[in-house]
Amino acid sequence: MKAKFVYLLLLLVPVVTLAAEQTPVEVIRTATERVLNELRLEPERRKDPEQLRMVIERHVAPHMDFVTLSRLTLGKNWRRATVAQRERFVREYGRLLVKVYSTALAGYSNQKVEYLSSKVNVDQRRATVRTRIVEPGQAPLAVDYGLRKIDGNWKIYDVRIEGISLVMNYRASFSEEISAHGFDGLIERLVLRNTSRRG
Repeated sequence: MKAKFVYLLLLLVPVVTLAAEQTPVEVIRTATERVLNELRLEPERRKDPEQLRMVIERHVAPHMDFVTLSRLTLGKNWRRATVAQRERFVREYGRLLVKVYSTALAGYSNQKVEYLSSKVNVDQRRATVRTRIVEPGQAPLAVDYGLRKIDGNWKIYDVRIEGISLVMNYRASFSEEISAHGFDGLIERLVLRNTSRRG
């Protein structure tokens, strides 16, 4: 399952907000097509990790809700952390996700994305977008995005692949790290992962 998370995380890429407010499904659709088209036009970028990282930094990092991602991923450990620890974690967790997204981009090979539905909560602040990834010879993969509205813009705070949440996937491993090495130990391990060539 972890391989599928890495492989499909490229579909998290949101697009720069246009003048007219986009619906959640328009954000996902436009973003996905923008990134995948770029890879189709310049496939050599997939071979250069630094180029891929720059693409992610430019198109993903400014439009992801890393604070909510961090808070939900840490669960009760978020409340136990100091402000300084939270800030460091958000920064390093964000760097890790950028690295993972870059790896996902390298694995792109012309899959088809189908957009099934979009549901906005009654409060108009949260939404779910359902998609399906279709690849010849493979069973379709269900990918659902959780978005929340921040200052009028829809931002992604979670993704579920075949019902398994990105947030919950990391929560289990991070919780084990905190239990074994403490919160600062987790952050230091994230720093090491972010500065190594491997993910």
